[in-house]
Amino acid sequence: MLLASLLVPAIFCANTASGAYVVPVADGSGGWADALAKAKALVSQMTLEEKLNITQQNNDFPRVGEVNRLGYTGLFYADGAEGVRGAPYSSAFPMALNGAGSFDRDLMYRRAVAIGQEARAKGINVQFGPGVNILRSPGAGRAFKYNGADPYLSGQAAAEHVKGVQSQGVMSTMRHYIGNEQETGRRWTSSNIDDRTAHEVYIWPFQDAVHAGVASTMCAYNGVNGSYACSNPTSLGKWLHEELKFQGWVMSDFGAIVQGQEVNSANAGTDTVIGATFTAYTDDFVQGFVYPFGPDSVLASAVANGTVSESRIDDMAHRIVSAWYKLGQDKEYPKLNTSVNALSQEHNDLIREIGSKSIVLLKNDDLLPLSGTQSLYVFGQAASVDLYGAPYPVSFAFSPDQDMGTFLGGQGSSYVTAPYAITLFQALQSHARAHSTQVFGYFDNFNHTNQAAYAAIANTAGAACLVDVRHTCSEGYDRENLTASWEGDETILSVASQCSNTAVIYSSCGPFNVSSWSDHPNVTAILDAGGLGQEAGNSLVDVLFGVVNPSARLPYTIAHKLEDYPALPDFEIQPLNTSFQDVEYTEGLFVDYRWFDKNGIEPAFEFGFGLSYTTFNYSNLNIQSSTANLNQYAPANSTELYDCLALVTIDVCNSGNLAGSEIPQLYIGSPADGAPIKALRGFDTVGLDVRAKKKVEFQLTRRDLSFWDTYNAGWTLPDGEYKVYVGASSRDIRETGTFSLLH
Repeated sequence: MLLASLLVPAIFCANTASGAYVVPVADGSGGWADALAKAKALVSQMTLEEKLNITQQNNDFPRVGEVNRLGYTGLFYADGAEGVRGAPYSSAFPMALNGAGSFDRDLMYRRAVAIGQEARAKGINVQFGPGVNILRSPGAGRAFKYNGADPYLSGQAAAEHVKGVQSQGVMSTMRHYIGNEQETGRRWTSSNIDDRTAHEVYIWPFQDAVHAGVASTMCAYNGVNGSYACSNPTSLGKWLHEELKFQGWVMSDFGAIVQGQEVNSANAGTDTVIGATFTAYTDDFVQGFVYPFGPDSVLASAVANGTVSESRIDDMAHRIVSAWYKLGQDKEYPKLNTSVNALSQEHNDLIREIGSKSIVLLKNDDLLPLSGTQSLYVFGQAASVDLYGAPYPVSFAFSPDQDMGTFLGGQGSSYVTAPYAITLFQALQSHARAHSTQVFGYFDNFNHTNQAAYAAIANTAGAACLVDVRHTCSEGYDRENLTASWEGDETILSVASQCSNTAVIYSSCGPFNVSSWSDHPNVTAILDAGGLGQEAGNSLVDVLFGVVNPSARLPYTIAHKLEDYPALPDFEIQPLNTSFQDVEYTEGLFVDYRWFDKNGIEPAFEFGFGLSYTTFNYSNLNIQSSTANLNQYAPANSTELYDCLALVTIDVCNSGNLAGSEIPQLYIGSPADGAPIKALRGFDTVGLDVRAKKKVEFQLTRRDLSFWDTYNAGWTLPDGEYKVYVGASSRDIRETGTFSLLH
């Protein structure tokens, strides 16, 4: 068996007179040759000042680097993992995490197409997303922007997002590269990740986005192995540019260029900057709001004194302008007008569909689907508008306490101004009117005496009780605990103490604490809703009444207790003004369910878990693997990584009484030393009528089956027997098999 070598420090040869590392120039590979040639022809006609002007962005919606005399229009950026940031007449889509939870590539793609359509309608050239960091910590504040805890799932979602947004001629931006897995101390912490873990977990989804043709990358606030992400010659220069041969352009996160790192950032591969320079290890802008790049900047001075070459400035401009050409933005692209009405009934319907197909049914003791004529009592402030004074529909802003009503999605810089918001209570009222039944609501989360009293009335009347709670989450804050906000857990227990049929609807940006109430005998149904966007209530009603048969799966593990997770934010971290605070990724490859498997920890609900209103059988597992003598080694940018080396098929049959969709999942147990017991390497969405059967096919690529060999700096196929697990979740394995490859 080949043993995975220990971390080998990267060694960089100086290629400038000053000895500084300089990123390789774009070479047009991967389908970028024509766009790069056009960019070089245009940039060759620019002055140095015009080229420098391309490298600096100052505000939320500026035109960056236009050169009117040459017909280059420059770029407008928009934030927004859930739609176009802060602009009126834009849709509030379900969270990216919800899209991942659907485990439905087509749905992920259509969500991204719609976001791209709205961005293009407003003349926005660059839409920030996908976010593809890993949900390493269950309370990570930016988790709603990301695609869950598994690198394979995150990578598949990232690729669909890139293809969807860019199908509309809008540039997609993958972020936050790399290691931005917590918000606590994000400007002064260093994510310390060994080389193998970096490639197999944290770079993995970024590689999928690059392979899908992503136009730009946003580098992160944090350090990586002791050097800032936006000036790091290993993570940015070697991993992204040399190994992945990324041809697009790199921007900093807002203010992620630190004072004194401007030259290193440019030479390592940062091409343009958002915001001003920050002081190291603090949250303070440099006095005077100094801009690090642009015509009047440290970068301009560095070109004058030779520490940054003009050829590097040329490469910056080439990368940015080539993306403009590649996405066709040189041809009749709409002019910026953020007030353009991009709303449509088609997008409203899509948001409702994504929402319903991303709600995970965690528990169901024959309560759901609800009867159309059943009376309902609804509890919890998340079921209605904010009772405590915030305007509604809400804008997702920076304060996690600003929004206390129905949960649409995460807050922070990706906020979306929802054009409207359908609450659960509103949607249930519409249903009640249509079916001549009744629905009652009590939304005060803090009066548990009244909650119990009304629940007792509901129980006497034979009604079902719905409790809608949430956990607020926002960029800039990690969740210190996973209990429901505003006494939500106490609300659940108060209602369940009196009502024998209590359904809990829980909205959050990741895992939540179920330990105090999930096993309560009167809690007969649990739904993980995530953040459903503007059609939240309608999506929930579709699932509650069986209009949509739930099919979503958990994109993370829900533990019994906080201590079961492999990593938690260190909330004691404080800036020292002298050095990084180290965050050691000591769990290595064992994120989320891999950690639970390795340590024999029983989760409350495992990764990939989700119930349906019907049942499915699996049979006839078949594995065909390559019989050729294969080269064991392949570099990170080898096209061979996407060659199919094994084909796995299995029959899935709907054995229940309702039509529905199943999500069969394929996990691989690698013979490589130190590998997880199982790692996700395939999934599919299979819609089946009653008694229908379908043969599902999974193609396993060289990259799927390899481990990262740090000694050879490439992907290696290990010797030994591969184990194949196919099932309905990471723990619910229905069929197993093995195969070997010849080297």
